Order: sequence, then structure tokens, then C-alpha cells
Amino acid sequence: MEIIQPKLKSTEHSRDFREWVPSSYDSFMLELDHIISSCEGEYPAPLFRGQTNYEWFVDSTFARNCIQHIFNISDYHKLKNEIRQTSSFHRTIASLLLLKFGTVWKPSQEVFEREKSDDIDPWFELMKNLQQYPEKDYFINGTFILDWSRSKDIALYFATYEGRGQKRSISSGHGAVWICDAVATGKTLQTKKLGEILSMMNSEEYLNGNKTFPLLFHPPKQTYQPRSVNQVPVYIAQMDFRYNVADIWASFEDKNKKRVFVKLILHEDLKPDAVKYLASKNITDDVVYPE
Repeated sequence: MEIIQPKLKSTEHSRDFREWVPSSYDSFMLELDHIISSCEGEYPAPLFRGQTNYEWFVDSTFARNCIQHIFNISDYHKLKNEIRQTSSFHRTIASLLLLKFGTVWKPSQEVFEREKSDDIDPWFELMKNLQQYPEKDYFINGTFILDWSRSKDIALYFATYEGRGQKRSISSGHGAVWICDAVATGKTLQTKKLGEILSMMNSEEYLNGNKTFPLLFHPPKQTYQPRSVNQVPVYIAQMDFRYNVADIWASFEDKNKKRVFVKLILHEDLKPDAVKYLASKNITDDVVYPE
């Protein structure tokens, strides 16, 4: 999309127009629709991600957990840039990821058989399953793919609530809905299977920090999974662990004079209105987590 500005004068924004802070819930929804309508292409492809804390980076769970484990810090944001933004750091996280997916974790033989019969992607199915059911995970939890959704309502749900079931509650503090114009990044939708990408990640070229632009995964053939059906996810792989995904996109934007993403902040005071809206749309715990 073009480098757009908020539609309303009451909407505060950062100097680079990447972060917007609407003043009311109605303003929030109006600005959200304004961003969506600005996405480019004959077939626009806006993707959405909700986060309960607006300060969180757009990092994969695996990258976050690696930082916490290796450096023994609970707040991974506090890792110094002079450590994180090095090829040694990237190589370390990538090597641990390749150790996990290939040695510690592998798709089941049943899934490999379904690759032959149904042309599904075994490694994608494994990671998708761990994304949707993190309680099954072990070693260093997480994958290098991040959940996005084709539904703005699902993103708003995750920006508003934390936990689920009886433990679900409205999150404290400001949340955020990220909007990514998937067309603006060019041809990043992967036709290669995830196993091929993992093999490429073993190369010196990748481990030295080259060819690390975020990749989008949404295979046309996938196994049925209720959560995926209802959350309509699309997955974006974090390929460069030196930077969070938004920083990579921001660098791309600066070079190409266009906008890939906008971060729309949901003020804490607006969350009760978001709860009412989500209820009116039947975006409930039972829908988001149907099992």
C-alpha cells in the first residue's frame, strides 16, 4: 500500500505513520477499515495479528524462548542490540531451530504417508499443530512461524483477551492489531514445501544472514484442524532472527517507498467496547478454541 495517514485528525500516530492510536472504539474500527481499503493489488490480501501487549515485538515464539533460555532473562526485549543484531546470534538461533526440527521433532510416518496420498506438507503440518496446540511442545517451545489471520475479528479477539476457557480475561494494558499488506511484500508466498526451506536453512549462505526475508506459508492442501478452520490463519516465517519481522518490513518499506504494515493500538479503555463487538459477531472462546 502507499504510505497512508490516519483518516481522522483525532488519531495520534508515530512520526513514520507506522503506529496509530485511535481515540475511541468507533475511530479504531474506522481506521482499521481505512487501512484494509488501502491494501494494494487486484486481489488485496490484508492479514491481521492481535497482541495483548502493544509493546511486544513481532517475533516468533521460538526466538523469544531461545533468548529467555540462553540469556536467562524473563523480558526478552531487554537483550542488547549489539548481541542480537549479529550473525553469530542469528546462526545460534537458526542452528537450534534446525536441531529441534529434524532431530528432536519429526513428522509422524502417518503424515509422511498422507504427503504421498494427499500432497500435504508434513513439516508444515507439524509446525501448524505445535502453533495451535503449544501444550504438546517440549525442548525449546515454539516454531519460527507466526500466526496471522485473514479475519480482523480474530485478531481483535487476541488483542483483547488473554488466556482461554475459565481462565480467559480481558488483558490489562493496551493491545495492538497489526495489519500486513501481503501483496506489498512481493512474491513471498511459498510454493516450496517447508521441508525444502529447512534444508536451505542449513546452507552457509542462510546461516550467515543472507536470504532471510519473511516467508508466507498457506499451502492449498492441509489436514483438517478445527482451530485452523475457525481462526483462518496464515503463517509468516521469521527467517532472520537478528531482527523482529516488523523491523525487516520497515527496512523493505524504506527502500521501496511503500507501506507493508500498520500497527493499530487498542487503548485499554476501549477493550470493553471490543468485547461487546466480538460478542455481537459471535467471536467467542468456543469459536476460537472449538475443542
